[in-house]
Amino acid sequence: MKQRVFVIGLDGATLDIIRPLVKEGKLPNFARIMKEGSYGKLKSSIPPITPCAWTSFATGKHPSKHGLYDFNHMDGNPEKKKSVNRTFVRSKSLWRILSEAGKRSIVIDVPLTYPPEDINGILISRVMAPPGENCAYPKSVFHTLRKKGFIERPKDKENLQAQHGANEANKEKKDIRPRKMSEKQVKKMMRERKRKTFENMKKDIEKNVELAAWLMKKEDWDFFMVVFMSADHAGHTFWGDKRKVKGIYRKLDWAVGKLFQMAGEETNKFIMSDHGFTTMPYFFNVNEWLFEGGFLKKKLDFPDKKEFKQAKTERERLNGKPKNKKGKVNKLRYNIVTDYNKTKAYLQSGTSYGIRLNLKGRDKPGIISKSEYETLRNRIIKDLKNVWHPVFKKRIFGRVLKKEDVHAENLPGTEPSPDIFLLSDNMEVMFQGHFKRKIEIFGRTSKGYGFHHIDGIFFAWGKDIKHTRLNSPRITDLTPTILHLLDVPIPEDMDGRVLRGFLDKRSAYYSKEITYQGSSQLGESEKEVYSKKEEKKIKAQLEALGYVE
Repeated sequence: MKQRVFVIGLDGATLDIIRPLVKEGKLPNFARIMKEGSYGKLKSSIPPITPCAWTSFATGKHPSKHGLYDFNHMDGNPEKKKSVNRTFVRSKSLWRILSEAGKRSIVIDVPLTYPPEDINGILISRVMAPPGENCAYPKSVFHTLRKKGFIERPKDKENLQAQHGANEANKEKKDIRPRKMSEKQVKKMMRERKRKTFENMKKDIEKNVELAAWLMKKEDWDFFMVVFMSADHAGHTFWGDKRKVKGIYRKLDWAVGKLFQMAGEETNKFIMSDHGFTTMPYFFNVNEWLFEGGFLKKKLDFPDKKEFKQAKTERERLNGKPKNKKGKVNKLRYNIVTDYNKTKAYLQSGTSYGIRLNLKGRDKPGIISKSEYETLRNRIIKDLKNVWHPVFKKRIFGRVLKKEDVHAENLPGTEPSPDIFLLSDNMEVMFQGHFKRKIEIFGRTSKGYGFHHIDGIFFAWGKDIKHTRLNSPRITDLTPTILHLLDVPIPEDMDGRVLRGFLDKRSAYYSKEITYQGSSQLGESEKEVYSKKEEKKIKAQLEALGYVE
């Protein structure tokens, strides 16, 4: 029988939920794998965020080579960022390398695979795909999946947020919400919406299993991968309600059992997550801290420019206070934003886990010269290392790192990188960058708030796998290992390594020589595949999940 590898991706899954449920006897399939196979924590990328982490897995490389650090691409202008997609990736994917070696792959819903690329097999990229657009290769598969109900028509769901089950419980439609509701009514309505969201997440898991099972039976394959977004969405939506979170993990355990049984005993089977999840009770506003230190300047931004102009011209006539037609004083709407033309350093984004210096020649509003760069960066790092939290009385940052300490330096993919990376101690502090009327550098997040942890999960089970606890493999190690198990040479410029420690010594692959091939790097091919309207919908989806402010 030919060598095959089957991978289940569980976006955002954590051992902190899995292990207690296994002890309670609630996850029988995970329990069996832990007893018979290998498992452990999987070190995510830095930053541990979906586009960066999944792409690090798919390429076997750090962001400095594949080029993705966040949901938005930084090309030097902080006020004009582009939503990333597969064309921004500067390295070949695992399934492309397998295709070039004559192997056939079935790939379902791995993030950052839209728009779908040509491979030897089938690729479905529904995650972050605009409604109605082709999200499958070959295109004939897209039409088949739509007929079978695996891809919904644009009219079936209003936007990307709904498409991925993203936090519908926290959004209200203006046309169905009464103008006045009691607190009791609001709580009842929110509970019902969360219940419906929970049920929809379970249905999505069932639908994904049905799709994967159909393709497994119908198609020939050497490599098969399907990703479930449910654990991540449950974390962002229900983290404070562990009963619902555990309910989603129990449903995912059912999915694992069903699909692993179909994959067969002779297939090597993996479960992985791009990052973990944890409680984040506190926030630290990096931009407010930078403002207090004199590194950042603010300005007022008026969304309604016409209103501001009218108010300004009428101010004197109305005794200095703009009024409406009824004679009541108008409150001008405004935002407090970063003045990049006067700012030396700023939080690149809450999900970038990093500070960017405003460097001349690289950044459009750059004001820092190359001769000032290193001195300023060292000063900020030194000051950050000495920031103590006023509540738990210890330093906030476990690590404050220069970008070259995290990723290789002077590669094309380092251009969008922050200059300083921040990781809080035990990942318990959320970084923010937006400004409020009241200045707050430290504060508490909402009750039950959760976000990403750098420790994800990895499970392995199959004919070549032994029973062992793994010592924190890295997310970049999985693609080289899969290539090795499928007898395909590994690109020489991959950052990951083959994991021999979980291979059975009786397996031919334990002692098999690791072979290599040339570079898998690609040139620039960035394409803006989203319209302005689609960009707004994607941003709304990410805001609902708590990714962007």
